[in-house]
Amino acid sequence: MRWCRLACVLSVCLVACGAQPGSASRPPLAEISPSPTTASPSPSPSPSPSPSPATDAPVAPPTTKPVTFTGLPDGSYITHLHSTCRGAQTFHITVLQTLVVRARGGTIEVSSGYFGRGLCVIVYASPSLTSVLTTRQI
Repeated sequence: MRWCRLACVLSVCLVACGAQPGSASRPPLAEISPSPTTASPSPSPSPSPSPSPATDAPVAPPTTKPVTFTGLPDGSYITHLHSTCRGAQTFHITVLQTLVVRARGGTIEVSSGYFGRGLCVIVYASPSLTSVLTTRQI
């Protein structure tokens, strides 16, 4: 009878503490390895959707635009960008690339950000920037 009471008390204590009978022989849940799964058959391929017409993404504007000069004597000329179409250095913004004229014409590339702001390309006739050969408002 004493053994029976002792067994009942121990059983209640084990249940209250969360241990289950035979738990010492079972590995913890984290150690249980999953059973291997069998690969399910792949579903039959569905018909591929017909390609929709590609929508063209908006094209970014070019980073430079050409500025062409014609009717000039062949040679190389210094070009500047000014805020007005006057050759005075007080209106100077930046130095552009050298204009090379062959067969009475030549083209330089100017950043597209300068266009549409009333600025002007100045072509100097001399390296000393004392005389203007021509201008072009952009």
